[in-house]
Amino acid sequence: MGLNKYIAKQFSNPTGLGGRLISRIMNSQNHGLYDETIRLLSPTDFDKVLDIGCGNGYMLNLLARRYACDFTGIDTSNSAIADASKRNREFVSDGRIRLLCENASAMSFPDSSFCKAYTVNTVYFWKNLDKTMTEVWRVLKPSGLFINTLYTNETLSRFSHTQHGYKRFTAEELTHAGINAGFNADVVPILGGVAYSVRYRKI
Repeated sequence: MGLNKYIAKQFSNPTGLGGRLISRIMNSQNHGLYDETIRLLSPTDFDKVLDIGCGNGYMLNLLARRYACDFTGIDTSNSAIADASKRNREFVSDGRIRLLCENASAMSFPDSSFCKAYTVNTVYFWKNLDKTMTEVWRVLKPSGLFINTLYTNETLSRFSHTQHGYKRFTAEELTHAGINAGFNADVVPILGGVAYSVRYRKI
């Protein structure tokens, strides 16, 4: 496997030592995206918040230190969930964060479980956009908010590893998928236009 394919695979599903290294790089690279996502999410104390593709739990840790919410993180990587558990040991112990190895297209949560949900740079790896959007709609409460943050396709094209295994979506495609699932949706450019968030509100 070539280096760029390996890097892309680790971004998609981090495992082992390589996955830990890639996750650290990802946390550094994504910090601006995290800040903008938090701003748009506008958590308030006692919200029930879902992190889709939580990785090593870095963003969950940022949020748990700022807000008295009930957080749940899911990821398809067992290694990522193990790392997230270590990073957030104090919050897992007191019950403020729970972590589960799950796929966002088929979550185990009951309907209307969460007030808010977010994901950062994971939509490229979703196997079925429409099914996942419908599932996110299902687990959100009425008027629930979902923030989907990602780089533009133009930005992605600047990285060599994103040529392997990264699906490209336009903002219009992501908006329409949300509307079809039952959301209102609008696009918010961030970081000078190198990235954007699609803001979905459950009708």
